[in-house]
Amino acid sequence: MTKPAVQGRPSTFNGFEPLDANFLYCPNQFFDVCLPHGSRGVVRLVAYLLRRTLGWLDQQGQPIEQEIAVSYRELIEEARISRGAIATVMNDAIAGGFIERLSSGRPDARGRPAESSQFRLRWAETGDYTRSLDDFAGFFTGEGHRTPIPNAFFDQVVHREPLSVVKVVGTVLRHTVGYQNQFGGRRESAPLSYSYIQQYSQLSDRTTLSSALRAALDAGYIECVREGVFSPDSSARSAAHYAPRWLQPATDSTTGSKIRPATLKQSKNPTSTSSESRPADRSKNPTSRKTVLKDTDKQQAAAVDFKAIEMLRAAGFDESMARQLAAKRGVEEVQRQIECLELRNPNRNRLGMLRKAIEENWPSPVDEQTTNKTVRRRQRPQATDEIEQNTEQAAQRRSERERQLRHWKELDEREKRRLHRLAIDSAKSAIVRHRLHSHVDLEHPPTETLRLLDATDTSQ
Repeated sequence: MTKPAVQGRPSTFNGFEPLDANFLYCPNQFFDVCLPHGSRGVVRLVAYLLRRTLGWLDQQGQPIEQEIAVSYRELIEEARISRGAIATVMNDAIAGGFIERLSSGRPDARGRPAESSQFRLRWAETGDYTRSLDDFAGFFTGEGHRTPIPNAFFDQVVHREPLSVVKVVGTVLRHTVGYQNQFGGRRESAPLSYSYIQQYSQLSDRTTLSSALRAALDAGYIECVREGVFSPDSSARSAAHYAPRWLQPATDSTTGSKIRPATLKQSKNPTSTSSESRPADRSKNPTSRKTVLKDTDKQQAAAVDFKAIEMLRAAGFDESMARQLAAKRGVEEVQRQIECLELRNPNRNRLGMLRKAIEENWPSPVDEQTTNKTVRRRQRPQATDEIEQNTEQAAQRRSERERQLRHWKELDEREKRRLHRLAIDSAKSAIVRHRLHSHVDLEHPPTETLRLLDATDTSQ
């Protein structure tokens, strides 16, 4: 029985085509920056330009067309952006640093044909790779940091699905085919906990995440190759493993499974069909009865170490280093450090940072911030006079703003617009710049604009 189509979704999706054709090398920052922080319209616009720009290369690997002329009709029909949102989407994509406007379009008029607006992707010619929207100034052009993404992700998932579903599918693709270890291998599946997916994709709540994950699974975009384990015993917990759904999934002649998780180790006898893999804690002689009760703890420790080794291998370490790190820390610590890795924004040596965090038992970035604040409060208790001082400082700030507002009202409209434009131009981040650009009520100016009053007076 064929599933009914939902919200423009195709009734069936048989899987992504293998990465030997029909894919484009997508900048990883589309997943690391644009997808988590962009609106649905921005994501669709940037994805459309990526598809148009990087989907067609010449024999030297250069884009055949970079300056893309885009009409409103094209954005409505091809990028699926509503007519009423097009102007806002374009401005947001420019403010975010994802695209550049080359020329503005104009409507058809007597004696003058219509012209389409021209855009192109914005590329960062200098600087390091960043996952921060505040530091983003165009897609990274250095070596690496590209992922072969099936065209169907752009043509079907981004084109048809809600943003939450696009984020979930994009997260799975980014952490499987988008994750390359030091040997050039790519994951077939990835351990992804709810908390990690929510943190990486910037989904607002777990209910939205749960619905999006279920929709992606039901539609056939992704599949769960290993269920997660929830247990009061932290050492027994494990994240679920997700993988993209492929048209021709890899097969394992030993076990017959459709997809073999990349982290599983093969049996020493590859032709054996009696067991999928021999547990790491099994003795060399399976029939031996020499094990005594005092060895039970050693067997349990070996099982725990195997889980830790498995997670470390999935993260990209080789067998030798995975065993060394697993011997130092248990499963709970290894899993915690892997989940905290993205929160530390590893821009260069991901594995080096993860190794150091495991070896030195780094605290969670969130816990560390909370602890530091608590320590500072304990080291510097607020006495009565300090509370009064803080109250007095707050009153001074209110008085200062009132003085600035009185001064502001004495200015003419031209001077107000000049100062506000100066505040926009001097903004330190794209988000602040976009917020100031959207602030049109100059009778109630933002704080950044008011601060320029004193600077202007000083300069004069």
